[in-house]
Amino acid sequence: MNRAVRVTFFQVKSDAEKRERMIRLAEEYFEKKEPLVIQLPHQKALEYVDLLLWRAPKESFLPHTIKDKATQDFIVLTSCRKNPNGARSVLNLCPEPVYNKNLSFIKIYELEDLASTHKNRLAQERYKAYKNAGYGMITV
Repeated sequence: MNRAVRVTFFQVKSDAEKRERMIRLAEEYFEKKEPLVIQLPHQKALEYVDLLLWRAPKESFLPHTIKDKATQDFIVLTSCRKNPNGARSVLNLCPEPVYNKNLSFIKIYELEDLASTHKNRLAQERYKAYKNAGYGMITV
């Protein structure tokens, strides 16, 4: 069992809830001055989340960067399966589970999309993969 790694699944029912959850999580990490990696599946998703974080919250913007190479930035968006800022936490927005070997993540965040049957099935597959890896599991 690898209980040192905790996976949190956030249940979301709409695109607005997904966006709010992403922004809130990134804000929390930025305010604590703790690094967070946001893993995305492709360039189009990178561009979407990049624009989202520049436009939210409404009072300001959320500093972040898009990097595949080493950086000191707190919030890093990436489509590579690396850990560019040495974060201990990752928000996985990819359809497959985080491949954690040698990446040293201890907190993995996932979105469980209750509005889409296809995305929900993929989330259930990730859940099973993490459970089989012996990670601690939480659903919020």
